[in-house]
Amino acid sequence: MVGATSNPGAGAASTLWREFAAARDPRLREELIQLYRPIAKKIAVRMYVVRRDNSVAFADYFQYACVGLVEAVDRFEPERPVLFETFATYRIRGAILNGLAKESELAAQRHYWAARAQERIESLKSRSGGAETSSNSLSELVEITVGLAFGVLLESRAEPADESPLANPYAAAELGEMVRRLRRVVEQLPERERSIIELHYYHHEAFQDIAARIGVTKGRVSQLHSRALGLMRAALQAEEKKARVTI
Repeated sequence: MVGATSNPGAGAASTLWREFAAARDPRLREELIQLYRPIAKKIAVRMYVVRRDNSVAFADYFQYACVGLVEAVDRFEPERPVLFETFATYRIRGAILNGLAKESELAAQRHYWAARAQERIESLKSRSGGAETSSNSLSELVEITVGLAFGVLLESRAEPADESPLANPYAAAELGEMVRRLRRVVEQLPERERSIIELHYYHHEAFQDIAARIGVTKGRVSQLHSRALGLMRAALQAEEKKARVTI
């Protein structure tokens, strides 16, 4: 039990470790976590001081540190000749680094999808140079909303899966059918428009990258993207009208 701690109150801590190792009592576990929280905070402070930027708050550093501390308490073997502080330091630092890596990944994903959404909005905005009426504004808003909705559906799986026990199988079936219809419409587009839709929505390429790939300007890609969504919308409306007449 000598390796459990190097704190001045080593005797009490060793007794706590011994009792916890024997019973794995949640109450004793919580006492150990609280006992060593200052270590987690100290490590969080040290890593926060040398941070590269201010994108992550200290509270998050400390939260990740506490996650590492809990893992350390759960996995520490007090009978080994290793101080808990030494063992926990590696766990806590690792938990902070893992948390920061996830934060960076999420931030990159948010930036990516925001950029893609902005491209789509810009491509669907009215390019008329005249005065904008409330009717035109509403029409433009409808076009943008429909275009973004198409984007969400095109990026969905052809067979949407919801494993929740409360999932609505009828809604899932309807969504799946809508995705399949939309993708069939994509296949009927003219070659250039189809290529842009597939590259942008299926392969997540930005307009700038598509422009370089097919040898046109980014503005032209934006125009073709807007035209493609318009053709898709018209095709779906024609399908609906035909279905109503048949019924």
